[in-house]
Amino acid sequence: MVVSRRQARVFAMQVLYGIEITGCTPGEAIPAVLASDDFQKPMQAYGMKLVDLVLEHRGEFETLLRTMSLEWDVERMALLDKILILLGFVELSFVVDVPAKVVFQEMVQIANKYSTEQSGKFVNGILNQFARDRKMLGEEND
Repeated sequence: MVVSRRQARVFAMQVLYGIEITGCTPGEAIPAVLASDDFQKPMQAYGMKLVDLVLEHRGEFETLLRTMSLEWDVERMALLDKILILLGFVELSFVVDVPAKVVFQEMVQIANKYSTEQSGKFVNGILNQFARDRKMLGEEND
């Protein structure tokens, strides 16, 4: 049975958002996120894997994001867009059982639901560039 990981990605996004806006630790952010929605245990586990990877590789991926978004200052970027891009970077880099196209689609759909009107297109563009730079996409995407 294939289970959608969207719930895990939303969970991870909400935990990272809580950390970012309050300055709290993941352990402090998790109870508030869990109180706001009914996240299944397997989705919590996958979401926390993504959170841990973002926190572990945040510096290198934020630097990379800065170089990839030359026309847009990272500090002025919508916070949810930045979080979704970082989640996409770690999922593309460290989760081998999820195709790049699925990561793009998921992050774009989450951005469209939770962020600004232009967010989906922006998130998709950065993630596509990231994947192309790392030769994660087949010829059909060029």
